[in-house]
Amino acid sequence: MGSWRKAYGRLGALALIVVALAACGGSNATWPPVKPSSAPLASGVHGVAPGDSGARASQPVASGAPRATASAATVDQITATYTYKDQLITPLAHLYGEFLDAFVIITVDNQNSSPVKVVATSEISGYTSIASDTVTVAAGGSEEIRQNPRLTTAAIDGLNSEHQADLHVVISYLDNGEPRTILDQTSPTLVTSRRDFPWTITGMTQQEDFNLIVAMVTPSDPSVEQLIRDAANFDPTGQMAAGYDSENDQKGTVLQRLADVWQSETADFHLTYISTPITFASGSSQRIRLPGEVLDQSSGNCIELTLLYASVAEALGMQPEIIIIPGHAYVAVRVDDTNSSYYFIETTLIGQATFNEAVTTGLSEWQDAQTHVEAGEAEYGWVDVAAERNEGIVPIPWR
Repeated sequence: MGSWRKAYGRLGALALIVVALAACGGSNATWPPVKPSSAPLASGVHGVAPGDSGARASQPVASGAPRATASAATVDQITATYTYKDQLITPLAHLYGEFLDAFVIITVDNQNSSPVKVVATSEISGYTSIASDTVTVAAGGSEEIRQNPRLTTAAIDGLNSEHQADLHVVISYLDNGEPRTILDQTSPTLVTSRRDFPWTITGMTQQEDFNLIVAMVTPSDPSVEQLIRDAANFDPTGQMAAGYDSENDQKGTVLQRLADVWQSETADFHLTYISTPITFASGSSQRIRLPGEVLDQSSGNCIELTLLYASVAEALGMQPEIIIIPGHAYVAVRVDDTNSSYYFIETTLIGQATFNEAVTTGLSEWQDAQTHVEAGEAEYGWVDVAAERNEGIVPIPWR
């Protein structure tokens, strides 16, 4: 992937504009309202940030957790060995082999005068499916086999904390049509909690690591879908449309839908901000609940509430961004699919303030952060969810 700073270093000065929508109620309006109103929101504020979200080079594969080396085994002049990760990062497990180095790398050397057919399998017992490959190793040749056993959804569901586990690797060859084992070994590894996200990964830049948080944006989670359904009850139309229908959100439908979600989070899910004791900062891992868990538990910290709002926006066909500053994160949602203009939302105000106040606060925070983000300063980042989806960062396969 090309440098994020290359893509966003051309932002230039941020032009701020205030969008005055037709007034509906005064500051004394009930929040959330007892019933939906046909009038539009009182006001909305958004910032215009010209940027480049076009195609980028492929993401380099990072090394991730350290590799361990198993003992080599030799049978009939065929030698097999493997290296493996001593830790499987659960929220990113589906990205091994693409954004992270392969979990298992098997090497087979054939010192015979004729080729041999080799079968290699690997699995983390009780946690993953079995990865299997069959290769032909030329006479006097060597083959490298890269495998990525995938966590099952049942395993992910049970991974509320980290677990010690065993990686089982079997390598055999066909001897006159009959399989003969070369290596059958079990090696210890650690499977992390689905809530443990690493803010520093060896071989990745800060921004590339930040981009991986998109794996925890889950638009198809049933709880997220239920939130959208409930939010429709607060919309003047009684429905929740998807996508964009006017340039610069002149019809106010994007802002209205985002406000509907805010009201449902407050009235139906009783969400509130609760700070966790683990520091949110580059260079450390943080326990982050997935959006469905935030809704189930009616609370979230800054990054959790941001991921939830980003999940809803993506599910509704809008384009969310995740903004990271030292010790904090909040969300921005693009106002249309033509201009680089966004509504900035301070999600930690949920349950404590109106949606308009959250948008106004979000814009103020962006005004303070914009120059730092442009400069690519430490612990500042802008994560384009749609762009990272195009790069292959798909949601964790859970629920």
